Formats: sequence, structure tokens, C-alpha cells
Amino acid sequence: MQTERAEIAPESPEADKPAAATQPAPLTFLMVGCQRCGSTWVDKALRGHPEIYTPPQKQTYFFDLHYDRGIDWYVTNFDGVQPGHKAVGEIATGYCLPHAIPRMAEHFPDVQLIMSMRNPVDRAYSFYQSRSAKFGWSSFDEAAEARPEILERGRYIEQIELLLKYYDRDRLLLLFYDDLKADDRSYLKSILQFLQVDETFESKQIGKVVQVAIFPKLRRRLNRMGLSWAVDLVSKSPLGDLLRKRMKTSKIQRYKPMPDDLRARLVEYYKPLNDRLAAFAGRDLSHWNK
Repeated sequence: MQTERAEIAPESPEADKPAAATQPAPLTFLMVGCQRCGSTWVDKALRGHPEIYTPPQKQTYFFDLHYDRGIDWYVTNFDGVQPGHKAVGEIATGYCLPHAIPRMAEHFPDVQLIMSMRNPVDRAYSFYQSRSAKFGWSSFDEAAEARPEILERGRYIEQIELLLKYYDRDRLLLLFYDDLKADDRSYLKSILQFLQVDETFESKQIGKVVQVAIFPKLRRRLNRMGLSWAVDLVSKSPLGDLLRKRMKTSKIQRYKPMPDDLRARLVEYYKPLNDRLAAFAGRDLSHWNK
């Protein structure tokens, strides 16, 4: 996985340069988003399946950040595909962004798409909290002003509507973070069924804690010292998984709770969008509007 900065960095100045033509990689699926919605859990779960191939790193950031590198470069990320791999794809968090979707559709118009969504208020605040130490943000409003996409990424229905301009509805699997937390086994099974691979696969991720950031205060100190890589190294190790599990079950407060006035403002901002998404997905999302 690349650095956290790459996840929210602005586009390269040459990002709109046409990618070179070549034979496309044998992609069958792409997870197109969203950040802080369980994509890391999904990546780890699918990575262990013998019939699924994903690149060595979680994200290449090709269609959202590195399009100027060309499709030839992107294809090299799938050089390890073997005949036994029935599903080939990438877990990404930015391919649902407006500039990424047309690029993706140009090269891979026939892939299946997976999109995971979370209460956009909680998603936005979780992103702010997890990155505030790295970028020195002192408030959510400061972060949203510096990075407008913190809010924009929660406008799910608009992303879905744009995806459907290029892809048929039956190619899009909509997932909800609530379901991952409630029953991760069923959540994974729905993905495996969609990808048409062995759904009896027993992933080692079942029962593991969905990504929880660790040591926010320590992160801030190490970031000031230029040693953020140390916490990142621990976070991605088995020790990090153990620490997250203990923190999840403890009463230790990792982050400051969201101020009531901020939640009220964000709920008002997202409510019309949530209502449109609920109608489209045929799902009750009223708890997102509280």
C-alpha cells in the first residue's frame, strides 16, 4: 500500500494526458470506493482466495492519480495472473471520483464494480481524525477547506449515477459498511458470489477487527519528528491487528468525539443525498440522518 498522502493528493499536472494504447490487463472487477468504508478488510480477505488475483499492493491509484503513467504501466501490475485466477482486479478507494470513472470505463468497459459505503458523516469524520496528525489539521472545518473531497467522497448517489452512465446496473454491487460490521462472513460471501468464485472460501479475515487507527497521540509526535513510517509499519503488521483488537474492546478513547454542532451540520448536508441513495438502493438509511 502506498503512503497515506497518495490517497488524498491532488492530481498530477499531467493526469489528463491520454494513456498509451495496449492490450488491456485481464481485469474482471474493480472495487471503486470508498475511503474509510472497509476496503482494507476486503483487500485482505480477497487476497487469500486462490481464485482471485489482486496486485501486490492494495492500490495503484492509476485512474485517480497516476493516469499519466499510461495503461502500459497499469497492466504490469497484473503480470502475476495465473490460469487458475477466475477473478482479477484491484481494490481502490478513488475510482468512484468523477475524473476517474470515464478513464476506467474507456479501458475496462466490461468489468464488474464493487462500491462500499458508510454513513457519510462518520466516514468524513473518521477520515479527518485518521489524517489530522499527518497534515496538522486543528479542526474538521480546516481539513474540509484544505481537502474538499473529504465531503465530496460521501456524495455516493452522485458517484453511482455517473458510474451508471458507463456501466449497466447489474455490473455494480453496492455494499454497506454497516453490514460488514454486523456480519462479515455474509458480507464477504456476497462479494464472492458477485465475482463468481468459490464462496465457501474461509478467509482469515473473518472475525478480525475492521481497520481501527492506533496511537493517535503517538502518531502526531512521530509525524513531527519525521518518523510516521514507524507507526505505519506497526499498523500493517500482525502486532497492529492485535493492538486494534485490544483497543476495540477497551474503553480507551482513541479520538475526540464529534461535536454535536458539527454532526448536525453534516447530517443536514448529506440528508438529501442519503434519501436519494436509499430510494435507489431500496434500503432504509434513516439512521444516517440522525
